[in-house]
Amino acid sequence: MQQDVLSPADYPATAEPLKRRLHWVSILMRLSIGTLFLCAAIVKTPLGIPGITAYYSSLFDHSLLPGFLVKTHAALILFFEYGLAIWLFSGWRLQLAWKIGCLLLVSLAVGMIFAGKYDVASANYIYVFLCAIGLFSSEFDRWQLGR
Repeated sequence: MQQDVLSPADYPATAEPLKRRLHWVSILMRLSIGTLFLCAAIVKTPLGIPGITAYYSSLFDHSLLPGFLVKTHAALILFFEYGLAIWLFSGWRLQLAWKIGCLLLVSLAVGMIFAGKYDVASANYIYVFLCAIGLFSSEFDRWQLGR
């Protein structure tokens, strides 16, 4: 005999309070990761694309990553950080925004591993976990544009 398994959000007594809490979890994740991307972009902006590319190239001089990959990532990172910050703040298609944010953070973490900066890579994986929480809770976010 098969039993239906209900999630806590399906029980009438807990459904609304839990959904309300998950809504606020989503808002806080959007705010925290959005400001992370925004501040990272603001700090890089004075360097410009050539400065960012030069910094990345010096950081990965002796790594196994090919130079063209490092330079391409460096040339695009500023646009991705500003774009993802605005995207998360807007609430438009949040699940897709969270997935792309996770991929960007994983790429940054892997890069830091190749650069030998394991502490920075570790912090990036914590941000990936926070993105996963944002992805999970985005279903309950009432302040979003389009689903």
